[in-house]
Amino acid sequence: MIRLLPAIVVAVGAGCYAANPLSPTVELGYSTYVGTRLSNEVDEFIGIRYAQAPMGNLRFRAPQPPKQQTEIQRATSEQFGDYCIGTNETLAHGVSEDCLFVNLWRPSNATRKSKLAVWVFIQGGGFNLNYSPNYNGSEVVEKSDNSIVLVNFNWRVGVYGFLAGRNVGELGDLNAGLLDQLTLLQWVQDHIQKFGGDPDHVVIHGSSAGAGSVALHLLHPDNARLFAGAIMESTFIPTQPRTSELEWQYDHFVQTVGCNKRTAELQMQCLRQKTTDELQKGNVAIPFPGMPAQPLPVWPWTPCIDGHLIMDKPLDMYKRGEFIRVPMIIGNNENEGAYFAANASTDDEVRLFMTSNYPQLSKKKVSAITNYYPQTKPVPQHAEWFPSAEQAYGESTFTCPALAILHAANQLDDNQGPIYADVDLWSYHMNIYDEAYVNMGLGCPHGYEEGLIFGPSGTKISGRYQPPASFSSYNAPLISIVMSYWISFVRTLSPNVHKESSAPIWERWSHGAGTSKLLIRLGELGMESVTEDQKERCEFWNEMDRSLLKST
Repeated sequence: MIRLLPAIVVAVGAGCYAANPLSPTVELGYSTYVGTRLSNEVDEFIGIRYAQAPMGNLRFRAPQPPKQQTEIQRATSEQFGDYCIGTNETLAHGVSEDCLFVNLWRPSNATRKSKLAVWVFIQGGGFNLNYSPNYNGSEVVEKSDNSIVLVNFNWRVGVYGFLAGRNVGELGDLNAGLLDQLTLLQWVQDHIQKFGGDPDHVVIHGSSAGAGSVALHLLHPDNARLFAGAIMESTFIPTQPRTSELEWQYDHFVQTVGCNKRTAELQMQCLRQKTTDELQKGNVAIPFPGMPAQPLPVWPWTPCIDGHLIMDKPLDMYKRGEFIRVPMIIGNNENEGAYFAANASTDDEVRLFMTSNYPQLSKKKVSAITNYYPQTKPVPQHAEWFPSAEQAYGESTFTCPALAILHAANQLDDNQGPIYADVDLWSYHMNIYDEAYVNMGLGCPHGYEEGLIFGPSGTKISGRYQPPASFSSYNAPLISIVMSYWISFVRTLSPNVHKESSAPIWERWSHGAGTSKLLIRLGELGMESVTEDQKERCEFWNEMDRSLLKST
């Protein structure tokens, strides 16, 4: 129920709150939340609890429904919920385990009958961090002519979201971070109509690990009721371990935090009794089995093949056509590996870095890496083999998996017709020139685009992602263009219906087309083809074993 609060003092949390008569209020069944009516006629609800704090006995378990609250809860801009503590982080103001909160923006004139398109953003962070929490969605709602509801949220990461092993599967729940996301998507189904949204028109959108999460949710047929479209930016597909491949990681964790030498039940009880600070001592990267002590893997905690949420290796499932067919946008930035790659000085350092992240690379593939990625022109502030390491990691981990999904959704039979039901697909290649980033040797790096999609002012508050300065100067014209493509897709499942009038038609992806991707670059916006060299490199990576251990 949507209503306006009377101008009275109501109890909120532990204190009293003088309610503004124009403050929007929503009754969710378990709590009533009061938000803020912004000056641009957008209502903002910040820090709504969508599940209980996953602490104590709820650690390493599926999220549980929020407890009933009789007092009206404040969901205003000074009340952002904590984001989820990640790998190598320390407890601080605004970060904790009590973090399962959702934020929402909707037009102020929305009612239960509005049936507005719903945009759910799943933030990234390599499954190890909440990298982009608390983006402000008021600008995209306003830009959409008040025709959408924007939702973003926090979800468990690192050891809290992805501790795996036999004991976790028997005495808890595997892939808890993914279960958080599915719980939020069910929360949207249950409650979004109260905010004016249409539960039958939900687009899930992720960046990096958020895009990897979208890719995983598309693999389970039961999820088809939860969304009507998908956007995957820089789809993160790292190692793809089975639960049995992660016993070593579980054993090392329980030993590090002092919970070993016990029965399985007592181990899990010990882990649930530890403080967050104590558990953070084990929420760190360690070498994969058989790998040297350095360099460490970039992302140590990732989803596992659990036989329930994830039935098999994701890219294999896509190749077999075992995925939900909805309209999709899938794309990448030019320099996906720039933030993560080793600053390699030699070709051996490139090979060592790649094997530290993909330990089942065959000797043949390891020796061939620098044939595919030879030494090239150096970039500022980096050693001479950094560009090779950057491209190798960026393509193997982000770009080539995205191409594999595109190809899987557009496979052709011998008569050049689609093998599966036709899927509306659009792809992009973001290669924006930014002088500051070029001078840092980063090019157009991973995550660069988020300030274009949500607007520079909407992304400044996250605390991690900071929009490039060029978005407020020479690259500013791209903001309206990119934002409009994304908003149009959310509204209509096509990026072209409500695009900027000056922007080109974004042509659909086709496996055999000569121009299949939208190049996003100031002054050069238009369609381009995937190069034959990149196709060859991606065949090299997409055939590799992404396991952690040898099969037995």
